[in-house]
Amino acid sequence: MKKSLTKLLLISVATFSLSATATINKKPIEQFDVYAGIGYGQYSLQWEDRERDMEFDDDSSMLKAYVGTYLTPYWSVELGYENFDEASDIDNYAEFDGFTLGTRFIAPITDYVSLYAKGGWFEWDGEFYADVPALGRISSNSSGGDWFYGAGIGFDLSSNLGVRLEYLRYELEENIEPDLDVASISLEYTF
Repeated sequence: MKKSLTKLLLISVATFSLSATATINKKPIEQFDVYAGIGYGQYSLQWEDRERDMEFDDDSSMLKAYVGTYLTPYWSVELGYENFDEASDIDNYAEFDGFTLGTRFIAPITDYVSLYAKGGWFEWDGEFYADVPALGRISSNSSGGDWFYGAGIGFDLSSNLGVRLEYLRYELEENIEPDLDVASISLEYTF
């Protein structure tokens, strides 16, 4: 996970350098401007099942897509879909996907760079597998809805195109108490 964060930070510095030197005729954000984005990230999944004396810890990748609208230049709401690739730890496997409904509170740093806090609800489905000697593969499905929160930084590359770097934590309240920590980069277009 640390290597992924380092790569994302290097990309952000390069992106910021390019956006700082470019002359952008940025249009001001207006109420109800719509934006959409796609992203890639790395996540860490950890859980502990006290009943079965099992622990799980692995990193994997994820993809996401989202659409949102600005309610003010400093506040937006968005709907997203996130697909977490399979994570495995010896004989245990887990895979998640789901929909998010969230909000962002945006604090501009310059005309082209902003920080934001993000939070919302994650409605998820999960599949868990375990390879057990003599029994083969045992699987179970689970679903639920839980809160997520985090922060990020956005860079404007042109009047409509931007890049986001964000770090989110998903607090899944399941009997195994899994936590998803996600670092991601997204390309965003404002219409």
